[in-house]
Amino acid sequence: MIEANKLTLYRDVLDDAIIQNALKLINNTNNNEREELYFSLQSALLQEMKNVHFCGSYWQGYLAFKIASSENAYSLGCEMQTDDEGIFKIAIKDFEIIKKLYNTDWFAMAECFGDADSSVFLSVRTSANSTRKKIHDALTGQDTISGISLLKEYYAENGCGIFERYDAFKWNEDKGLSGIESYDPITFEDLTGYEKQKEQLIENTEFFLKGMKANNILLYGDRGTGKSSSVKALLNKYKNKKLKMIEIKKEQFYCFPDIINSIKKRGYKFVIFIDDLSFEDFETDYKHFKAVIEGGLEVRPQNVVIYATSNRRNIIKETWKDQAEVNGDVHISDSIQEKVSLADRFGITITYPAPDKNLFLKIVMDLAHNKNLNMDNDALLEEALKWEMRYHGRSGRSARQFIDYMTSKMNQ
Repeated sequence: MIEANKLTLYRDVLDDAIIQNALKLINNTNNNEREELYFSLQSALLQEMKNVHFCGSYWQGYLAFKIASSENAYSLGCEMQTDDEGIFKIAIKDFEIIKKLYNTDWFAMAECFGDADSSVFLSVRTSANSTRKKIHDALTGQDTISGISLLKEYYAENGCGIFERYDAFKWNEDKGLSGIESYDPITFEDLTGYEKQKEQLIENTEFFLKGMKANNILLYGDRGTGKSSSVKALLNKYKNKKLKMIEIKKEQFYCFPDIINSIKKRGYKFVIFIDDLSFEDFETDYKHFKAVIEGGLEVRPQNVVIYATSNRRNIIKETWKDQAEVNGDVHISDSIQEKVSLADRFGITITYPAPDKNLFLKIVMDLAHNKNLNMDNDALLEEALKWEMRYHGRSGRSARQFIDYMTSKMNQ
C-alpha cells in the first residue's frame, strides 16, 4: 500500500491521470477493471514517453518527469539555492513516499496478466542524453538523506517546471511563457568575423551570469550581418550555466510586467530578446519601452537583461520633416530628443557594419569549409561575387544563402 494521499509538497503529482490510475492498480486489488486499466496505462506511457530521454523503466521515466515538473516550496528553494529546515523535513517525508512509488514491483502484476515478457512497466531504457539520471539515482539508492541530497543537486543545476524542460521561450498573451522545442543551434564558431562585437557581447553576458552588474545591449547595423545570430549563439554557449532566453515582439511591450513577474523569483538568468526593434515616427509604444528599460518606478530584476537588434541607430524613424521643424519650435525639438534618446537607454550599443569584400569572401570560404563543399576556390569566390551583385549585396546572410544554393547545386 502506497499512501500517496499523505504527499504534501508533491501533491500536484496526484493530479496526473496516469499517476492516479497507477495508484488504483497498485492499491486496489479488488478492482474488476484492473486488466483494462493495466493495458491502457501501458499505452499512455508509451505515448507520453516516445520522444523523451530517460533512465530506468518507462514508469520511472514518467514519474521522474513529474518530479522534475513539480514547482513546490522545496524544488523552487533548491532552484534558488536557499534552505528552509521545515520544508526540508516535509520533503524527506514526501521523498520516501515517492521512492516507494518509483520502485513499484510491476513483475507480479505483469505475470498476473500474462504480460511479463512484453510489459512496458518492465521495459528499461537508459538514454545517454537523459538529464534526469540524477533523479533516477536519487530514487533508486538505499539511503534517504543521500537520495534527497541528489534531488536537491538536480534542482539546483536544472531547476524545475517549465524551465527544467526548455531553454528558449516566447510569450503568449493568454498562456504566458511557452517553451520552444527546437531553436536555432547557431554557435559563435559558425559566425565569421565581427570578433570585437562578439567579445563585447560575451563579456557583458559573463558579467551577468556571475551576478555582476550588466548592461542592456542594442546590436545595431546592416541587415544580415549576424546581429540576431550573435544573440542566439549566447544561448547555445551558456545554456548549461542556467541562461534562458525569452523572445518577445514589440507589440508585447505592455506584457513586460507580467513577463518580469513570472521570472524575477526564479533561479536562472534571463535574456529578453527583441529582434528587429524599430518604430515608425507615428508610433508611441516606444514610450512604454523606455520606461521598461530604464526610468520606471520598478527596478529591473538582477536576473534579467534586455538584448535588442535594430537596423536603425536611433530605433525610431526620423524624417526630413522632423529636421525642418526643429528650428521652428523648441517643443518639437524636445519631442525629437525624446525619440532619439531611446537608444541611449541601452548601456551598450554594438555596431555590425556590412562586410567589405575581403570579409565577405572569407565568410563564404568558412561556410564552404563547414559544409564540406567540394569546389575550386577561385571558381567559388567568382560565383560568390556574382551572387552578391545579383541578389542582396554583401552580408553574412547572403553568404549563407549562396553556400546553401551551391551545396544543393553540387549535390543534385
